[in-house]
Amino acid sequence: MAGLLQQGMGQPQGAPQPSPQAQSGQPQGQSQGGRDPRVDMDPQQGAQQREQLVNAMLESLYGPMLPQVRQILEEGGQQPEQAIGRIVAQLMLGVWQMLTEKGSTVPPGVMVQAAMVVSQAVGEMAVRLRILPEQGNGEAIEAGFMMAMAQFGQATAESMPPAQRQRYGELIRGLREAKGMSQQRGGQGQPQQPPQGAGQPGPQGGM
Repeated sequence: MAGLLQQGMGQPQGAPQPSPQAQSGQPQGQSQGGRDPRVDMDPQQGAQQREQLVNAMLESLYGPMLPQVRQILEEGGQQPEQAIGRIVAQLMLGVWQMLTEKGSTVPPGVMVQAAMVVSQAVGEMAVRLRILPEQGNGEAIEAGFMMAMAQFGQATAESMPPAQRQRYGELIRGLREAKGMSQQRGGQGQPQQPPQGAGQPGPQGGM
């Protein structure tokens, strides 16, 4: 099965096309074709924003947080997904607070995709520390990512604008639904459920 983290890195199907306002260079922060830049990811700017967030979190991961990260992973070796979730949540919260202090923000979809990349990086660190196996570690990393999203949501519940909080909730529900569907398709003896409105069901098995 292709991991949800890898699936999430691509451009979502049906993503809105750049509006005339965006093509004409309308400043960020203004409504673009009905989209709220604080909530809706701009197809033109999303990748650049994600890269900036990833770089900021990785600089912290491999820089000032490295001793703490190593300690969290080693102490949480029996439950690596919880250790990964704790680390990723701290990294997310750090960049979110930095942006907030500057009076800036990023759409939830950008933050979620950046967190996916960073979760993979933390998982690779856990592999190097022999806390996770080199093969078959995808489930633990995905579980850690989901825990990080939950912890991040709890930490920002009071200060995050309602529209952003709602979008984060929608994204998390979508990831959980995708996870459930992939488990159904990969389950032994369980028939694959075709998407609603689809024609003939596809072959059974993992993704």
